[in-house]
Amino acid sequence: MVTFGDMAPTNQPRPDVADPLAPLELSVPHAPKARVALVGRLCEIVSWPESRLPVYERQLAADILVGLLRTSNVELRQRCALGLARVTDAPKALLRYLARDEISVALPLLENGAGFDDSDLVATIRAGMAAHWLAISRRRHLTESVTDALIQTGDTTSIEAVLKNQGARLSTQGVDLVVARSRQAASLPALLVARNEIRPTQALVLFWWAGFEARLQILRRFAVDRNVLIQELGDVFKLAAAEGWADADTRKTLQVIERRQRNRAAAAQSPYGSLEGALAAAEHGLDRGLIHEIAHLAGVKPTTASQIFADPGGEAIGVFCKAVGLKRPLMIGLWKALRRPNGDPDSTNNPLGRAAYVFDTLATAKAQTVLRYWNWSFTADAANIERATFNDGDTDMALARRNATLLFNRNS
Repeated sequence: MVTFGDMAPTNQPRPDVADPLAPLELSVPHAPKARVALVGRLCEIVSWPESRLPVYERQLAADILVGLLRTSNVELRQRCALGLARVTDAPKALLRYLARDEISVALPLLENGAGFDDSDLVATIRAGMAAHWLAISRRRHLTESVTDALIQTGDTTSIEAVLKNQGARLSTQGVDLVVARSRQAASLPALLVARNEIRPTQALVLFWWAGFEARLQILRRFAVDRNVLIQELGDVFKLAAAEGWADADTRKTLQVIERRQRNRAAAAQSPYGSLEGALAAAEHGLDRGLIHEIAHLAGVKPTTASQIFADPGGEAIGVFCKAVGLKRPLMIGLWKALRRPNGDPDSTNNPLGRAAYVFDTLATAKAQTVLRYWNWSFTADAANIERATFNDGDTDMALARRNATLLFNRNS
């Protein structure tokens, strides 16, 4: 006989009946073995050679795999990317999908993936982030179209990696963009100067904001004499003189090549009689008019002289003084007349010493070549140069205007 005391209270659940509202807890963690096996097998299949798998079946497997990878964990995606890195004919959709994944997945593909063509890499650069750009910039071989895309990102770390990569090729436009970018990135000039693709005009524009060591490398590499040109064009000089130097383009071109630097006609008309006379007058103070007079006597444009005299590093003044044939004391006198800071001319730890070092080590003919390049290249009107840009891909821009753009465009 059962009594009321043997029965459980009506307001308490029986101990052997589960609460229907309690959350379900698995006693054994769920392991999606079928998914792992499926993804792993499909990754193997898409990496098979063409002789083993028809193209359309490979594409079908890749399309299925992309759908599965979207909801797969990182480890599965990493395994798939690693397997595809060596496949030269990997399905494009799958390759691009994994290349844009987080960098732990994409890294082996971006650095070493054999299935990429230039369009794949450029599309990935445009859709990626800094870590993806850096990985691509370290690939063993990079064409001009890919390095252009990397440089256009403006990411200094990626550009540095491109410049260090000996298997990367740079276009003329790409070098122009790096030159412009290097104005705000002090690490780039030294790396760019070491590249074979850089042209003398680009290097001599880069000079203006490069550091001392990079400037020395520019001068050692691109400051050359003009003996062959002078010898081979000797008869042309005579023809132009016989015509009274009537053709402006011929006159300007031959002025770049000719042996003489100073302007004799300007000296004959100058109240100072010579460049040395003008520099002696400069000891009492330099104004704009006297700077223009010194420029004319030296055979350069006033814009060129102003750019040289304002050079913070001082090395450009050393180039100028050596090119025009001044003696070392007159170079130091010009330095003082320009109210530049004092320093030890026999040590390179100060601007005067660096200017003197360039003056002492650079041959006159080579200094003239550099000065001619500067004077010849920067002939564009700087008043409108702020609007110019290289991002439009205009590789046919006139040389003088391109160099003036690099020099005067402060928004690069």
